[in-house]
Amino acid sequence: MDNNITKTLTAAHLGEEHQFDEESDIPEHRLAPLTVKGFKVDELIFTQGFVNYCDIDKCGGGCCHSGVYVDSKEYENILIHKDDIISVMDETQIKDPAQWFDGEWIEDADFPTGRATGTQVHDRDGGISGFTEGCVFLDKRHFCSIQVAAASKGLHRWAWKPTYCIMFPITVTEATITYDDSHSVDLHYCGPNGAGNYVHSVYEAMKEELQNFLSKEEFEKVEAYYQANRPRFEAERIKNSLVQISL
Repeated sequence: MDNNITKTLTAAHLGEEHQFDEESDIPEHRLAPLTVKGFKVDELIFTQGFVNYCDIDKCGGGCCHSGVYVDSKEYENILIHKDDIISVMDETQIKDPAQWFDGEWIEDADFPTGRATGTQVHDRDGGISGFTEGCVFLDKRHFCSIQVAAASKGLHRWAWKPTYCIMFPITVTEATITYDDSHSVDLHYCGPNGAGNYVHSVYEAMKEELQNFLSKEEFEKVEAYYQANRPRFEAERIKNSLVQISL
């Protein structure tokens, strides 16, 4: 897995003012004048179009095809609950915990402990997602076994799930909450190539996930800023053809 975000979106996808520069950080002019939980906020999450919500029946879990990096604490927590996770896995999945992670550790300050490792991927029928590999925790229905296992124990569905799985297509890079362009560009339903399916912004689709990440109080700061600037964000999104249909 590559932990460096690949800046592959172009003006054709996002409009010239949103174009990423491969050699630079997130442009200063795109940063909102607020900090939440110690993170800056990239206004791209307010202007990048997205589908109504994540729908496995329409996307086939394409975002899970390449696995995900998990913080060292999340890694430990998954292994603590390995028996419960194994119990909900199907015959297409690897049930040996020793084969669940790639064994390579990276140092990255965007993770709470500063240390993370990647989940393994393996060959599988990608179905409507179009991919021929998937995260070791992705079952044949394209559901996440970590999430299924937690729910089966009466816990919140995200109780054991890695943060960056929950938040996608929002991510954190350079201590900034932003849009995950490197993975989204390959997704036929919710990524830039599926723009005809967009109905609103990434932010509007992912409010519950962001509140889970930030806490209710910190999320309310982001929500207040979004509502105060909503006409500008919506105008920019429409101008750049990031919304083609409406609910």
